[in-house]
Amino acid sequence: MQQQEDRQFVTALARGLEVLAAFRPGEVALSNQELARRTGLPKSTVSRLSYTLTRLGYLQQEGDGGQYKLGLALLALGSAALAGYDARAAAAPLMREFALANNVSVSLALCDGSDMVYLETCRSQARVSVQLATGSRVPLATTAIGRAYFAGLPPQEREALLPLLAERHGSDWPALRSRLLQTCADYGVHGYTASFGEYEPDVMAVGIHLPALLPGQPAMALNASGPAFAFDEAAMRQRVAPALQALRQRISPLPASPSP
Repeated sequence: MQQQEDRQFVTALARGLEVLAAFRPGEVALSNQELARRTGLPKSTVSRLSYTLTRLGYLQQEGDGGQYKLGLALLALGSAALAGYDARAAAAPLMREFALANNVSVSLALCDGSDMVYLETCRSQARVSVQLATGSRVPLATTAIGRAYFAGLPPQEREALLPLLAERHGSDWPALRSRLLQTCADYGVHGYTASFGEYEPDVMAVGIHLPALLPGQPAMALNASGPAFAFDEAAMRQRVAPALQALRQRISPLPASPSP
């Protein structure tokens, strides 16, 4: 049903959430003008929403400059949301150990539409590492972590995602679809996915599917990534991928392969 025809849909609430979703990791503050540009809402509407969200603690105004940053009230929501994922608590200490031992970044993510959202990221002590953090979003179809999530799903769940991915990628979708389906076949043979310079030219990454640990919990995915100057394809396939598979077994002993 179209949102405008859905009597249960609260448009004002949706617009307020659009304003909050306009903020991106690493940004300090945004003006009403920038929020209006990103959301497509009239500036007058954004001004009222930002005022209301500030009064409620979800935004905080920066001095007298008319800019806003995310407020402390969101920390409680974020903490409550993260606490609901048992895999994160189980994985975090093992991920830190893995990152240090293999000199890579390792991340845990779940699917949100056509994106993967990072729930946890641990980096090595190397001076140069992949700079993604909790809350970062990356596309499903072009990243190792997204491909691993997709490849590990039952066939009917993969099929359900295809229209959403087609809408997201437009004219690029036919080629991406072929690549994604080939990834599923490769995952059945090798047990991991790869993205070598496809999402970011200087990033090498491998990924694996992480089945739901408990009923009602979502499936997720893990990846390990490093800069291209330090990791070539052979190193990722021969050393990092097997280590990542071993990490998955420590986090969850459940089968990693999709249902036939």
